[in-house]
Amino acid sequence: MPNTNFENLYPFRILVSITFHYRAARLEYLFGVIRALSEYPVEVLDIVVVTNVDNEEKLTGMRALCEPLLEPIPSGQPSKKTLSFKSFTQLSNPWFLPWAHKSIISETFMSKDSTYTHFIYLEDDIVLSMDNFLYFVGFREKLAGYGLIPSFQRIEYNNADDHLYLLDQVGVSAFEGRQRVEIDNYTFVNLDYPHMAMFILDRALATEYVSSSSFDRQRSVAIRPDWGIAERASMSLCFENTPAGFAHRYVSPVNPVTRTTPRWSWVYHIANNYSKNEFTPFAKTRTDQLFASDESVAAWKPPSMFKRFLSRAKSGKFYVPPSQNLE
Repeated sequence: MPNTNFENLYPFRILVSITFHYRAARLEYLFGVIRALSEYPVEVLDIVVVTNVDNEEKLTGMRALCEPLLEPIPSGQPSKKTLSFKSFTQLSNPWFLPWAHKSIISETFMSKDSTYTHFIYLEDDIVLSMDNFLYFVGFREKLAGYGLIPSFQRIEYNNADDHLYLLDQVGVSAFEGRQRVEIDNYTFVNLDYPHMAMFILDRALATEYVSSSSFDRQRSVAIRPDWGIAERASMSLCFENTPAGFAHRYVSPVNPVTRTTPRWSWVYHIANNYSKNEFTPFAKTRTDQLFASDESVAAWKPPSMFKRFLSRAKSGKFYVPPSQNLE
């Protein structure tokens, strides 16, 4: 085993909330998400899984699966990492579960004796690497003066053609004419579809968020009436206090030469269930073609009515938008 030196940890104390609507088939995704987080070389990492079950057998199974990931390695690593569960079994609507983490922000992360530096919210199939987190921290400070927030793009891998696809960006976009900020040889712009099923807050952003309409399930409807319940639960400050000239506060870095977004701004959608699904427009735009001059490269056409009928008859299921995966 290599002699790894953990004396110089990143001075971050992170509280994470993961929404997990229990399904045995999705336990592997939860494992993958927590595995990525477990590798953070930070002072403190406390993970809270927000779930809809309180069955002791299921909770014990989740602990047995995921807690070993947080065990310290035999090198004297001073990092403190914990895993806990909060159960919400009496919700009148299962779609309220993605909102159940809000009290963790206001009552735990923002408490008077809290020493946390950052809060991370994730749906149960979003893999957030340490590089992702460091990108956010580094550019958060540089973008703060513009009133903007660094954002991420969910990606999927399609093993049919061995390409990566942007899950939420539907079709090719025009690069010219967008309001922009130039930082460190990257051009930061709004992407057309800012949903990413996650968000990160530092203490300043959290203070702003808990006072905003977007923090409340009902008041958030007025902010973004065309987004569903789950989408609004993860939109954070996306549409709050938007600077002039921008459509929202989330901006993504783009290499102005290649016109591609860098890999450290990608988060992996571990479920990987849209790039090969011909019945949805999601995950049909390659990571290297978002700002392509040829719009036809990402032209998606819905299957014929007959093909859709055959598919539904075979599966008994209907198409579900990207974040609506609770049932």
